[in-house]
Amino acid sequence: MAGHRPQVVFVHAARALELSARLGLNAEGASPAAVYPVTDRVAAKISTLETPPDVMAVFPLPESRALTTLRGATGQALVVFADGIGDPGNMGTLLRAAVAFGATALCSAPGSADLYGPKTVRAGMGAVFGLPLYPDLRLADLHAVLPEAAVYGLAAHDGLPLAGAAFRRPAVLAVGAERLGLSPEALAHVTQLVTIPLVPGLPGGVESLNAGVAGAIALYEFSRRPAAPAKG
Repeated sequence: MAGHRPQVVFVHAARALELSARLGLNAEGASPAAVYPVTDRVAAKISTLETPPDVMAVFPLPESRALTTLRGATGQALVVFADGIGDPGNMGTLLRAAVAFGATALCSAPGSADLYGPKTVRAGMGAVFGLPLYPDLRLADLHAVLPEAAVYGLAAHDGLPLAGAAFRRPAVLAVGAERLGLSPEALAHVTQLVTIPLVPGLPGGVESLNAGVAGAIALYEFSRRPAAPAKG
């Protein structure tokens, strides 16, 4: 997965030979992983899902990197800052979108959902291995490392319409929780607030989007058009 090899692989006993052959996993093969057939009872103990999958694997946590390594990123860097997103499903969705649309890294504020928690990892569908992650970080600390970055704060209302924003890089995209929005601490570092306009007047319309969906739309907008040059 993204160049990472599992430490241990568990496969359903009834399909052990078939799955091991399909995955290229065996004790004598190139993979260093140990492969263990397991019964339904054991699989239920290992998995956090109501219905365990036929294949489960244990991976080491990605190696942590110093925040200062972001200084070596190119001038086109885009860092996602998750500000108090407590729902692991939303965090996983945002993480998946960050990888899909070419973000450089993802940071999360203290009190946010665990970036390596089971529900976040599951919602991210493997994206946890796709880019550097920096948990429990204040936006002030990130901005100190990237002082030249424009900080775009995603707000449900009263920001510049997303399509009209002249994005420049390097940039930080700060995404808050749907109900609370961006914290006052994060807002103090925002260069420009941006908003995703919703279609008005539709029956049963919504007032806002959840953090994962809103962040994904904003990241797509960043990726689909060239960034304006940095101000010098």
